[in-house]
Amino acid sequence: MIDLADAPIIDDHSHGFTLARLRAEPEEEFLDRIGMLGACLVSSGGLSDDDRELLHELSDSDPLIMATILRLSELLGCEPTRESVTAARTQALDTDYLKRLWAHAEMRSMVVDDGYPLPRVDPVEMERDAGIKVHHVVRIEPIIVEARERAASFAELAEELTAALEASPAIGIKSVIAYRTGLDVQEWSRSDVESAFTRWKEAGFPETRELAKPVRDALLDRTVEAAGGRPVHIHCGGGDPSVVLAYARPKDLFPFLDRHRDHPIVLIHGGWPWLEEGAYVASILPRVYLDTSINTSWSSLIIDQKLEAVMGIAPTAKVMYGSDESTEPELAWISAVTTREALERVLGAAVDRRWMTEGDAVRVGRGVLGGNCARLHGLDA
Repeated sequence: MIDLADAPIIDDHSHGFTLARLRAEPEEEFLDRIGMLGACLVSSGGLSDDDRELLHELSDSDPLIMATILRLSELLGCEPTRESVTAARTQALDTDYLKRLWAHAEMRSMVVDDGYPLPRVDPVEMERDAGIKVHHVVRIEPIIVEARERAASFAELAEELTAALEASPAIGIKSVIAYRTGLDVQEWSRSDVESAFTRWKEAGFPETRELAKPVRDALLDRTVEAAGGRPVHIHCGGGDPSVVLAYARPKDLFPFLDRHRDHPIVLIHGGWPWLEEGAYVASILPRVYLDTSINTSWSSLIIDQKLEAVMGIAPTAKVMYGSDESTEPELAWISAVTTREALERVLGAAVDRRWMTEGDAVRVGRGVLGGNCARLHGLDA
């Protein structure tokens, strides 16, 4: 058995939260929001009153939520039931509860995308409340929304985006173009983009492929140029119901990745559920990286299978752990705990099958859990 118990974890992909926001949410629903269905309905603004009762019922059948109840009850010293864990967690929020979670998981820091939730969570406030080091990734879409109202032309919009990115102290830059116009990012002539911006502005900036796509495509190319040496994170694969699913696969993004092959680009979610496709892309393009979020740990019972596939195709030094925590900090915790265990099993099997030595396996596991992210982003491991 490979032992990764003391390997420090850096969460390559998470989102902001504060204690005030956590306390404002209905406490009896916190477990519902940890499951993928709940998290996606919340993030897309699609959680209607009619959905809440059904979501609550479905949560009882979610293996990740079952695991959270079981393991959190052990940490909090209560019965492994939804009611007991909810009550104990509510009481614990007024203590050093979050620090206990991070210490238990050996979580050292989080890389936080500031584009969700909105209003934006101040990384300094989050770091104070969470009791963990927070590294900031700036998302381009809120900048575009604000700047486009002032811009008289695409040139003005692109210059304002460039200035904002160059001035940002963020360690990385993020785009969710998959939720706007799709990942099939094309090259457009300057005249086509300028005329597209004019039509888009006159129409009131609807997020359609017909009107917005040339502008958003060109702005993503500009983003890579403005990033300097910082990695660009791009949502790749499925997500909540607002994603443009017909153009969300890694293969759709391939031409863009190929023409920017000299720049480090992270496929956030690794292309889930097309993980093998994302891993293939990372295996042939030298500076394309993957994070494991959604796979870890929303894939629950098949997490080992998916991690084995990704690490069996892409160079393991390109694979980075991520949780996609976007609703409750417990998701970051349970994802870290279960991912460490899954890596120990997968890498232990690799040693048994003589794909690597035990020393190799420990080195690979520590890299996936935190070392690869630290190296790519220039962080303290």
